[in-house]
Amino acid sequence: MNNKLFATIIALFFILTASLCYAAPTPDNSYTTVLDEGGNTVYITGWKMQVGDQMLTENNRRYEVIRVEGNTAYAKLLGEVNLSAYYQEDSFLFSQLKAYLQPLILAAQGGSNGKVAVYHTHSDESYVPTDGKESILGAGGIYKVGDAFTSSLEKKGVTVIHSQAKHDPHDDMAYERSRRTAMNLVKKEQPDAVFDIHRDAVPPEVYKGNVAGQDISKVQLVVGKYGPTGKQIEDYALQIKAASDKKHPGLVKGIFFAKGGDYNQDLHPRSMLLEAGAHTNDRESAEKGIALFSDVIPDILGKSSAPTGPNAAGATNSAGNTGLGSAAGGLSGASKSIGWILGILVVGVAAFLLLSTGSLKEAGSKLKNFTSTEFANFLGSKKTKKRNTPSSFKKPDEEQQDK
Repeated sequence: MNNKLFATIIALFFILTASLCYAAPTPDNSYTTVLDEGGNTVYITGWKMQVGDQMLTENNRRYEVIRVEGNTAYAKLLGEVNLSAYYQEDSFLFSQLKAYLQPLILAAQGGSNGKVAVYHTHSDESYVPTDGKESILGAGGIYKVGDAFTSSLEKKGVTVIHSQAKHDPHDDMAYERSRRTAMNLVKKEQPDAVFDIHRDAVPPEVYKGNVAGQDISKVQLVVGKYGPTGKQIEDYALQIKAASDKKHPGLVKGIFFAKGGDYNQDLHPRSMLLEAGAHTNDRESAEKGIALFSDVIPDILGKSSAPTGPNAAGATNSAGNTGLGSAAGGLSGASKSIGWILGILVVGVAAFLLLSTGSLKEAGSKLKNFTSTEFANFLGSKKTKKRNTPSSFKKPDEEQQDK
């Protein structure tokens, strides 16, 4: 009986955790090709997709994944998105007046045109043509791309805090480690926007482009739709793309809407994951692309106190956060999911015991016996082993984990 119960608990745990898969970079530099209903390639990204994920293409056609087979995703067209609802360009007269008054506006704001926080969840990400490797633990080329973004924003009067925190290795827990960095930035710096800058993992031509007369690597926006602020971040991304399309057409490759991710975007109403080029592009082109992208940010920050559009939620307070999407939210989507798993696991075990014994009293007796024998024996053997072999205990060397 005890062995059967233990096996049931283990099986339930693995079944439930397996169901929580969410979009993540594909392993071994494979990538996902998205085909429409006619078999045409409409999107390519290094993210592994699942049914329900969506994407907005460069020409603003929105698709939803309906089937996935290996590295190929099949999608249906949801329609063309009119981004004019998300961004209204200033009239010529007003833009000229604003440019004339900009020095006075900056002076009134203490010389700042807003504050932005930048960090890198995947600290190792690099660009092969420039850096020689796709992954450099603790010193990825992605930091130099972040520097280019920072420098360009500062020239526009934006205050930038560029975190140099490391979150290696590049694994499924990287976002949990970088969550601490993001929370500290939000609480301490109270930025108007937060950017987690990455690079993608696809062939070079996917991101290669020429914008404003420069050979650049394009930018992709990634939105995590899992969690309470998913719709709000979605509107923010659409607002950014609308502004970018006006200022630098062709710069934003598209937006990937991940059904099961949150990427710590619940911490701030203007939190965005950016991908600047791919590991196959040269880093200089990514730096040029992200510098052009920075042209959009001051305008976006000055448009309103919160993202606009039909899904916008909540007003921004003086700290730059909404009550729903503030750092006080604490746990990430992954941590909340683990809580649900444990809750369902408890209910499943209780149901199993009740059905197998026929009464609550007998079920309680079996559970008491299980916890007092199986777990006690398990913990006891561990203590004995540690007590009898203290000199043989050695701290294992850190294992370097490849990209």
